[in-house]
Amino acid sequence: MDERFVIRDYLHQDKSAVNQLISQAFGPEHAGRSVWKLRLAKPIEKLGLIVEDMSISPGQHGDKNNRIVGSLQFWPVKINDYPSLLFGPLAVKFYLRGLGVGRLLVEKSLKQIRNNDWDFCIVSGEPDYYPKFGFKPVPDNLIWPGPIERQRLQYISLRNLSLEKLSYRPLTILSDIG
Repeated sequence: MDERFVIRDYLHQDKSAVNQLISQAFGPEHAGRSVWKLRLAKPIEKLGLIVEDMSISPGQHGDKNNRIVGSLQFWPVKINDYPSLLFGPLAVKFYLRGLGVGRLLVEKSLKQIRNNDWDFCIVSGEPDYYPKFGFKPVPDNLIWPGPIERQRLQYISLRNLSLEKLSYRPLTILSDIG
């Protein structure tokens, strides 16, 4: 990755810049997608990551938010009684796609969520992108809160559990707002 890009932790003051980046990356209708029904709680700020492009000058009054070119957040969810994470959205400025900014965010984030209190991490994303990081399709018995292209749903186990081994019963995924 080019030295011009710096990855850092998400800070609360990044919120508006991240929201703008997400809208640019996914369009204004993004919040109407079913995955947003799982984002009722606040994102877990300590897991959020930001990529800054250091070649961009700070904005007015030294505001560095204009340097934000990538972000990734996690949201608390439960799959039945299993504490889990909802991955994303993974947002990267359109002119940087395919240059490794997203890969940088995914790899660093997966390292930091392992060996914590979560059992699974689930993503609604490009079916061809996430398997290279260890994600695999969710079992058919996962109940999603709305319409979705099933091939977009993938998960990674963060412990020695497998959703497939839990497939003897319906698996409901809900926002963990508690």
